[in-house]
Amino acid sequence: MLVDLTLADIAAACHGELVGPNQSIQLVVTDTRKISNGCLFVALTGERFDGHDYAAAAMNSGAVGVLVDRDVDVESYVKVTDTKVAYGRVARLVRDAFKELVVCITGSNGKTTVKDWLAQSFTDQKVLKTQANLNNQIGVPQTLLGLASFHDVAVVETGTSIPGEIERLAEIAFPDVVILTNASGSHFEGFGSLEGIAKEKGCLISGAHPDATIILNSDDGFYPYWCELAGSRPVLSFGFGESADLYAFDLELNAESSQAKFCYQGEVLSVFIASAGKHQIANGMAVVLALMATGMSFHDAVQKLESPVHISGRLERLRTKNEALLINDCYNASPTSVEAAIDVLAMQSVDKTWLILGALGELGERQEAVHRNLGLYAKEKGISCLICVGAVAGVAGAAFMEKGGDAKLCNSHDEAAALVCSLGRNHAILVKGSRSAKMENVIEALK
Repeated sequence: MLVDLTLADIAAACHGELVGPNQSIQLVVTDTRKISNGCLFVALTGERFDGHDYAAAAMNSGAVGVLVDRDVDVESYVKVTDTKVAYGRVARLVRDAFKELVVCITGSNGKTTVKDWLAQSFTDQKVLKTQANLNNQIGVPQTLLGLASFHDVAVVETGTSIPGEIERLAEIAFPDVVILTNASGSHFEGFGSLEGIAKEKGCLISGAHPDATIILNSDDGFYPYWCELAGSRPVLSFGFGESADLYAFDLELNAESSQAKFCYQGEVLSVFIASAGKHQIANGMAVVLALMATGMSFHDAVQKLESPVHISGRLERLRTKNEALLINDCYNASPTSVEAAIDVLAMQSVDKTWLILGALGELGERQEAVHRNLGLYAKEKGISCLICVGAVAGVAGAAFMEKGGDAKLCNSHDEAAALVCSLGRNHAILVKGSRSAKMENVIEALK
């Protein structure tokens, strides 16, 4: 690990009690399959598991101590009130020992893309970044515990599904740079309103280092509120209006890429963005500002956007068995991200465009209205055919048909895939839905 720790250090940081002899810690793990000599095993609990059941086995496999919330029959352990909270506090010890930049990213849409795009842009530096979707109270500590002396920068994604989670993640990561992409209509079920979502995202700002640079979307309705949260921290804004510190204009949106002019402090540069969609231009501007906040020049930063960012399930361009274009955007979905993906689908140079839509989750009482609006949006953008998987997504199909569109309702992923499996190169198919809809099953059936 980046810093030498003992069980006593961990007990002190976690307001816990050390029972048994003190030991030096070489590694912190939560998975018994990763136990190694000299490690600390953290006994996390969940709906279907309890790590305390494996405390003795962890010690027998080489752990020198366990982090628990109750007394256990092992030689050395640290007893705390909540092992998940304590896990974060251990990670904070490691983060505090890291003297280089920590960049944290949150937002309703775009945070994974911005994270990966930014991380790959530090071409001459050693970067630690969040892997996959490990962006919660388990994933963020796990990421930070991977910090090593050779790392030059950490790029950490922070997500939320319950109120208070971002505040806790800010305490753990204590970012030097914050990127907040936007607040849009996802997680309504957990936060009740768009305002609730914006307040939750804003906790990353108020919990950042007092001198942190805050990068915000000036086109978002909550931009003024987030600026207030920043206080005396410097704010850099991006958007499509001239009031932003960095703004884009003269947009040229193509099927696989985009071009625009970027203006920063009066300097204008022509920019090639190796990704399709207006939303990717916004994501690209956030990346450019973050790079500049770490010392890169404006000219060098915009050149980084010429390298495409490849994320499985994020507007991933594939081919079906019969050579139809297959756009895999199954990673997750919010109303805004579905509209952005539809925009990209509509730009494809093909005879017909097909949207296979699964249900969007966590919308609460807005579920029907959101799906109806997506059906109307798809028709407005000229999508040829809408295939809906399940009754919830079927609300979008009904709205699509009301406006004269061709829509079909399927009860399974295989049924949806069967409707398009014979399509060839003159067709483009977008597959989209929340993670809970498991739309990747459609992708697998078509590849």
